[in-house]
Amino acid sequence: MSQSRILPIAYNSIQSQKFGRRVYQIQQGQQLFWLKLQLKNSNRCYQQHFFNELNCYSELNALETETQPVLLNFSIFDPFQQFKIDEEVIDQALWVEDAPKLFKDLPDQLSLAEIGKRLVLSLDVLEHLHDYGYLHGDIKVEHFRVKDEKSYLIDFEQAVNTAQDANLTNIATHTATPRYMAPELFHAQPKSFQSDIYALGIVWLEWLTQQRLSAKSYLDWAFLHCQQLNVVLPERFKIFEMVLTAMLMKKAGQRCSNIYQIKQVLSQIV
Repeated sequence: MSQSRILPIAYNSIQSQKFGRRVYQIQQGQQLFWLKLQLKNSNRCYQQHFFNELNCYSELNALETETQPVLLNFSIFDPFQQFKIDEEVIDQALWVEDAPKLFKDLPDQLSLAEIGKRLVLSLDVLEHLHDYGYLHGDIKVEHFRVKDEKSYLIDFEQAVNTAQDANLTNIATHTATPRYMAPELFHAQPKSFQSDIYALGIVWLEWLTQQRLSAKSYLDWAFLHCQQLNVVLPERFKIFEMVLTAMLMKKAGQRCSNIYQIKQVLSQIV
């Protein structure tokens, strides 16, 4: 890391700095990496999320296999041994390989077969994560990455080991991004595999329509997800409406309960 170069990026926003988070993009030779740090004596909740992510990386690293990848190359290390840091940060840092976004291309520029491949890749990595007993808890379009025709996930701050009830209670109840929140989360229900599936459905819906959902307040988001949301795709992508509808059912009990069910429906389309 001695030849590393820190690049200025927009992720160190005023809000992230307010909560003590520091995220940098690092260039090492021709490869890019992400460096994530957390200030000491900062927002307690954000510190908890930071430590939760470090713990999830360690646990998933021990669980994942070559045929069921989830994590990009990463390391957890003492940043003071590698960088000159002027701020008082926690003595653990997360270093993650950068990779292209899975949904970076416009769907109109892809064949239906290629679109189907992207959808399946996003299902693959989420299925692997769920098979290991984890839910992601903060699925967003930018969290899906691709490398060597395999998909990966990043940002595990809200991830939960479902075998640990304490984590499910303390971390997974109310922290989520309203754009991707399943209706039950607005009623203070805990996150679940079904809420991950709903969030992935929103990712697909926005990608295929190239339209971002819009709301002005948390209450407006709740109204949108709980009452207003309808699955309507452009004519070329109508074949995906059935599977999307199954992923975006408002009642969790009526929604697809696992990734295998979604793959079965999708396999009949592409």
